[in-house]
Amino acid sequence: MTEHIGIDFGARYSANTALCRRERGLFVFERINRGDDGDEWLEQRVLELAPRAVYIDAPLSLPGAYYGRGSDHFYREADRLAGGMSPMFLGGLTARAIRLAERWRKSGIAVHEAYPSAFIRRSWEFLELSAGKAIPKQALRLMAGMCLLPPPDPKDRHEADAWLCWVIGQRHMQGEAKELGRADEGLILA
Repeated sequence: MTEHIGIDFGARYSANTALCRRERGLFVFERINRGDDGDEWLEQRVLELAPRAVYIDAPLSLPGAYYGRGSDHFYREADRLAGGMSPMFLGGLTARAIRLAERWRKSGIAVHEAYPSAFIRRSWEFLELSAGKAIPKQALRLMAGMCLLPPPDPKDRHEADAWLCWVIGQRHMQGEAKELGRADEGLILA
């Protein structure tokens, strides 16, 4: 059984969804080909791996106003604290992620929302990394070394973000991840 995995969640048919797991001490990245159904592949692959937990870079809840808590229909408290986008702006991606999370949870897998950009700002601001841009290999080696992990070898920013979700998951399991937001509305781990 895989302890946990990290996922950078992207557009359904874009091949931008990347999965990161650790196997025999090394990091392994997986993704589909452009045009293939990323949600179908991801749902099946997670069930095959049967991790205890999934850490995914995608909104897993809606603002509390939709449930009679507060008046902000655009942002959750976690989004504001993390400097993230509105789950409502991300619309279909949010709905797809919530649907997958519900299915995995029914199978006994814990699912958590992780936000690599907030983690980078919190832990490695001095590296001056740009959101959405490739992370230089020397920065990845430094980040891995600071976490006492072997360096990953991602092909692009999607795989790097999947790795960062994995790292957030590792820190969460050790009680070191920062929880942003409110449990009754949705937490973001960084």
